[in-house]
Amino acid sequence: MLRKKHFVSILVILLLCSFVLPLSASAKTPRILMVGDSWAWFMYLNRSLRDALEDMGLGEYEEIGIFTTVPGSEASQWVNPKWLEQVRKELDNYPTIDIIHLSVGGNDFLNNWRIDMPPEAKEALFQQVVRDTETIIRALLDMKPNLHVALIEYDFINKSRGKARCQELNMAGAELSRRRMEMCKNIDRCRHIQTYGLMQYHFGVANDIPPHTVPLPGQYPDYKPFPGGNPDYCNDAKAMMDNVHLSSEGYYYLARYCIEVIYKQWLTNANTSVTISKKQ
Repeated sequence: MLRKKHFVSILVILLLCSFVLPLSASAKTPRILMVGDSWAWFMYLNRSLRDALEDMGLGEYEEIGIFTTVPGSEASQWVNPKWLEQVRKELDNYPTIDIIHLSVGGNDFLNNWRIDMPPEAKEALFQQVVRDTETIIRALLDMKPNLHVALIEYDFINKSRGKARCQELNMAGAELSRRRMEMCKNIDRCRHIQTYGLMQYHFGVANDIPPHTVPLPGQYPDYKPFPGGNPDYCNDAKAMMDNVHLSSEGYYYLARYCIEVIYKQWLTNANTSVTISKKQ
């Protein structure tokens, strides 16, 4: 995602702003902790979940994430107990948090995958990312008995890599996502949220795909279709801030989707399954 050094000054500004928030903000109950890389960081920066929660009738809750999101970070770093300790500190600071929104692994993939790498090297990379992701999830779940972890996947990006076109890069990312999906099925209090194709559903693709005409990404338990959208295309420019990160509107749609898929059920302790809305 993005390198940490590019965000130092912005983080300082955010820290300063956190001390001058209006007192009314304290009325909200922290329930979700954002953990991971720049996709989690941008969602927190935009307060995407806060806005989506308000729009969906859950405005009494909010997310926390300024000290647990690190742009440019890899899953290989988050397995470090010192990194995980920062999560524990935030859980101690906000005892009402019982959901972790986890976004990790994208940088491990983008920084190391090549289309012409030997098959055994690709396999080793994918196995390592899955293994590190599982280590992180299990360590997080061990921190509190009532904690739930959602592993949020990425979406199609508009970036090529070496000899790989963006479509080929995206399909390799989706393959890694499928492996992590299968891993999450075997972990209690954990849910994998598939998101490949979500932006195409909302934005379409200029001149070729109208909005709301491709399938949403499938969800638990069968995750069909996998992926959603149309993998022959990358994302529309309106969905993206740059070639890798979503626009603020895109992150809002991602936040809404997470709430529809599982967060609403977890927040309200509902035992019934959640029906995903396909309204605009």
